[in-house]
Amino acid sequence: MKTVKRVTCPNPRPALGVNLYGSAVLQALEQRHPALAAEFTALFSYPTEQGTVSLVALGCEMQVEALKDGDQVTVRLRHGEAIERSALFRLDSSLPYHEQVFRLAAVFLDEIRPMLQDRHGLAPETPLLGGWRCGTRPELVTEPLVFTLPRLWCRIDATHCALHCFDGPHAATLDARLFEQAYDLPPAPGLQVLQHQDTPECVDYVDTLVDLLQALTPDSAEKVVLARAVKLRLKHPPTPNALLRMVAPRRAGSNYEFVFRWNDGDAWVGISPETLVRKTAGEVVVEPLAGTRKGSAVSEKSVRYRQELLSDNKEREEHETAAGMFYDHLAAICLPETLSLRESRSVIDLGYVQHLKSVISGQLKPGMNIFDVLAAVYPPATIWGKPLDLGGERIRQFERIERGFFTGGLGFITLGDDANFALAIRTARLSGHEVQVYAGSGIVQGADPYREWLETSNKMAPFLNNDFVALLSPPASAHSANPVWM
Repeated sequence: MKTVKRVTCPNPRPALGVNLYGSAVLQALEQRHPALAAEFTALFSYPTEQGTVSLVALGCEMQVEALKDGDQVTVRLRHGEAIERSALFRLDSSLPYHEQVFRLAAVFLDEIRPMLQDRHGLAPETPLLGGWRCGTRPELVTEPLVFTLPRLWCRIDATHCALHCFDGPHAATLDARLFEQAYDLPPAPGLQVLQHQDTPECVDYVDTLVDLLQALTPDSAEKVVLARAVKLRLKHPPTPNALLRMVAPRRAGSNYEFVFRWNDGDAWVGISPETLVRKTAGEVVVEPLAGTRKGSAVSEKSVRYRQELLSDNKEREEHETAAGMFYDHLAAICLPETLSLRESRSVIDLGYVQHLKSVISGQLKPGMNIFDVLAAVYPPATIWGKPLDLGGERIRQFERIERGFFTGGLGFITLGDDANFALAIRTARLSGHEVQVYAGSGIVQGADPYREWLETSNKMAPFLNNDFVALLSPPASAHSANPVWM
């Protein structure tokens, strides 16, 4: 049995900020241990009541993964090349896909947790980082979820740094000096964009929304969230960490910043503003965002957009519907007397857009773990629609992309069953020289198709219209034949 080495020290760079310092530590670790970085790389910065925390992780010691082949799902615990535990299940096509996957994971987690804590001597706070893909078309999903126990990980907050590492050749080189040697990141260079491709193109997107609006049930509260993507072809590929630093905001409001990459493959990079769910001991908190207006750096415009958002009946109804569904889902799994609507329709201003936000919490009923929670709340109306079954049918009929981890969840669970998951929005997939940026919009009766196109463009702004665009070149047409500097 391997032991875990632990080193703690004061945070030597508190003035840098936890998010940026987490990126600096990740860069230092990747340079020291490229082989571990190729196995698994993660940076997950998230909010707590005490301030921001960054988890930085490299390597794969063990992995919980679900593999799907047709209607069969194998959930297994892999330790290197060895399979320590596995279970085979058959999905029922008449039942919700995501709910079934999470129920299977809930049972499996309860089985392996004692083994990991007792046989391997792992502490309850040991994290497994990862998430699940959004299965808009379940028949195309081959790996519904994956959670990795890293070979080494760091927890960084404003005052302290803690490094954990399994025994191995790399362990002897790790000590508190790592944190002293993690310097400021070099300025991120601009990226030369050789090609910009919308999927679908604007005219096709508008035509699709016209068809969808005609298909919606008249005089109903039906809602469908349709997503689109923009693919950028780059002359020089950035590292995932560098891409994150280019798009991460320099102001409050973004809640989460993350990078996830397995097996040196595609990386998922995001700055999600939305907490899908966090669990601490028995308390569960969800923070749905629904209802959107553009943002502005000009104070007067920002105030005007805020008032428009608060007074728009369509946006208010969209938000209240989404928050109400979350409340009802939590009511099924929480003790009734503990359910609380902490915030209702507050406004968060991200600079590029503003959203309505609610906060709902409750104490879980006994005997439930985090995957039972996910089975109850996912997919939320904010990324799917309502009613859920009909929303899924509409997405399969009208959406033109495969989402992957976009609108899934990314974050961590611990062996003690604490968890924190960002809803994977404001997210891009980095594949070598290509960056694919995603955004979606909730479509209801009376929606303006071109306005919805503009809303998705506003949501993509951190990737497509950030400071590097303004610094390196004037705005260029998305369909220009000439290279664009980003």
